[in-house]
Amino acid sequence: MVKRCQSTKLFYKIYPYKISYKRLYGFPSPEFVSQSRWGWWFDVPGSPDERTRRDNCYHFLKNIGKTKFSNSQHTHVYFIEKDEFEKACGRYKDLQIEQCEPFVENLSDILEQYDSSVDIKNNLYHKKYRYKIDLKFNQHLENSLGPMLAETYMDNENYHLNPNIRRFIEKEPVQQTMAARYTWAFRHSTYHNYSIYCREHIDMELMTFIASENISKITKAVLKDEIDK
Repeated sequence: MVKRCQSTKLFYKIYPYKISYKRLYGFPSPEFVSQSRWGWWFDVPGSPDERTRRDNCYHFLKNIGKTKFSNSQHTHVYFIEKDEFEKACGRYKDLQIEQCEPFVENLSDILEQYDSSVDIKNNLYHKKYRYKIDLKFNQHLENSLGPMLAETYMDNENYHLNPNIRRFIEKEPVQQTMAARYTWAFRHSTYHNYSIYCREHIDMELMTFIASENISKITKAVLKDEIDK
């Protein structure tokens, strides 16, 4: 049975609908699989007939309308129009893994009402914070801003600091993995996420003043129950 889900976001900021399939294209040659040390870790057709069916499905989807594809372990196909999505849902169901549609049909119109990024959720961030501020990592954050934020707002109930910001003043113990028998300590870097959650709009405004140059994104949590459907 194909799994059904509801989305509160537009895929790639444009597409309300998505269907995930078994991988439809981009398969390696049998010679590559047999000669590769690691083999092929994604799904492959088990027979020539199945390969043909996946090819047919792929070409059907390519000609269905305004679609976008992404190919990894599965092939994800994105749709703008509901009728095109429903048309695709009715064909090649044996290859489908998941069908995803917006939790309201006019999701695009709803999101256009907001001036900033929104995250439609069942609950607020950590159950009580309305805004999320993502910070970009640089020397200023590491040497000055990060330690100041951790020291000043660690125990402030109007803010919640994610673990990476808390580590600016917390001493991270050196850890050892038993299997590999090596030790490691946490290091700040651009590969980590640095986020602050703010309770109210005024708290968010204060934080934008304090961390203005390091802010990469501000997202507002909007509850499903607050949406005028």
